[in-house]
Amino acid sequence: MGTSGIAEAASRLLFDLKSRVRQLASLNAETRASKALEDSILFRFFAPAVGREHGVGNQAKKELLAKIQAVCSQVPTGTAWIYHLILATEILKLPPVSQFPGDVIECGCWKGASTASLSLVCSMVGRRLVVCDSFAGLPDQETDLVRNYPHIGVYGYYKEGMYEGKLEEVQANIKRFGDLSVCDFRVGFFGESLATLERGIAFAFLDVDLTVSMQDCIRHLWPLMAEGALIYTDDSCDMEVVRVWFDEAWWQGVLGTKAPGYVGSGCGLPVSPGFSSLGYAKKVTHIDKSYQRVSWLHYS
Repeated sequence: MGTSGIAEAASRLLFDLKSRVRQLASLNAETRASKALEDSILFRFFAPAVGREHGVGNQAKKELLAKIQAVCSQVPTGTAWIYHLILATEILKLPPVSQFPGDVIECGCWKGASTASLSLVCSMVGRRLVVCDSFAGLPDQETDLVRNYPHIGVYGYYKEGMYEGKLEEVQANIKRFGDLSVCDFRVGFFGESLATLERGIAFAFLDVDLTVSMQDCIRHLWPLMAEGALIYTDDSCDMEVVRVWFDEAWWQGVLGTKAPGYVGSGCGLPVSPGFSSLGYAKKVTHIDKSYQRVSWLHYS
C-alpha cells in the first residue's frame, strides 16, 4: 500500500471512530457502557492473531459473526450472541489439533442455538463438537432448592422438564444455521452419557443449571481435559453451582486434585455493565509451568 493509500485508510478509520463516538454520545450512560464492552469483545474477536493458525481471516470472521447473530435472533436461546462470540474467540485461539488435540464439548444445549454457533467455529478449526443433553429438559432433582443470585437480587426454583429441546428439533436448528457434519450427539443425563467418553477435550461449554449436573460433568470431563484447557459455563450467577468450583473436599475426594476456582463467580465476566452469566475455570496442573512470574509478588 502506497503513502496515499495509508493516508486514505487512516482517514477512513478516523471517520469511523468519530462516527462511533457521536453514536455513543447520544445514548444513556448504561447503554454506552454496554456498547463499549461489546466493542471490546468484537475487537478481541477481530484481532489478526485470533484464528491465524487456522487460516481464518477477517472476512471469514465477519461471516461467522453474521451467522451467530442470525441463529440467536431466530432460535430460542439463554445465551446472547456476544456470549457465543466469546466462546468462538477462545476456540479460534486454540493451537491446531496437531499441537493441541481434543474435541470441543457442549453439555446442555436447549434448542441448539449455541450448538449451531459452536459447530460453525469447530468446522473452521477442524474439531469435532460433542453435544450432550437429555433432550428431555431438566431432571426431577433439586426442585426444592432455592436458586440464589445475590448480585442481582433474584431467586427462584427449577422444575422437571424445563429447557426441553427434542433431539430432532436441535438437529434441525443446527442443520439450518450451523454445521451438523461436525457434531456427535450423546443422549441422556450427564451421569450416564458422559461416563463412556474417551477422546480428549480441548474446550468445554456447560449450561447445565443444576449442582448435581455440574458435578457429573466435572467428574467425567476434567480427567479428559488437556492441560490449559478452559471450561466455560453459563451458570456463574448461581451460587449453588459456583460453589462446586471451590469445594476442596469434593475435588479431593472425587478427582484427587485441588479445586480450581472459577473466574466470574457470582456476577460473571465483564460482558455487560450489570452482570453476565458467563464464567470459566482453567485446568492448570503445574501453575509454575503455566503462569508467569511478576515483579510485585515474591518467589523463594
